[in-house]
Amino acid sequence: MEGFATDVLPFVPAMLGYAGLSAVVLRSARGELPEALWRVCVVVIVTHVALVWGVRYQGQLSHATRNGYAGFLIFHGALGGIVASALLRGRAALALVRASFAVVTLGAVGAVFRYEAVAVYRVPVLLCAAAGVAGLARVCFQDGALKSVIDAREDA
Repeated sequence: MEGFATDVLPFVPAMLGYAGLSAVVLRSARGELPEALWRVCVVVIVTHVALVWGVRYQGQLSHATRNGYAGFLIFHGALGGIVASALLRGRAALALVRASFAVVTLGAVGAVFRYEAVAVYRVPVLLCAAAGVAGLARVCFQDGALKSVIDAREDA
């Protein structure tokens, strides 16, 4: 039961939350935040973090920071952005969702290759990452943001 509780239980909501985050980022390419879906995703993501803290880290900061403070601060910063985005509307919420997706994606892709406990999620994480990145790329090309950056560099 311990393997299930520490290795499986905390990461099922992680995968569900990441899939939801990816779907929300993909939908955000239309310039809107699907608020009901996003709020459900936030609850799932917060549940994942609570399970990791309670089950894997046993509430101990020393366990949570065993791999260093940088990752701890980066990912809890992303969590803060995720929670804040659920309380905001408009462009600020979209920006936080997209930035949080980028941070979470870097961590999730790295984790599925580094840690055996989450290796089973390798393919779904890569598929979700690809979908979300496609959504972000669409935003860049749709808004002309990327084109204006490229044009500015060529003019310089």
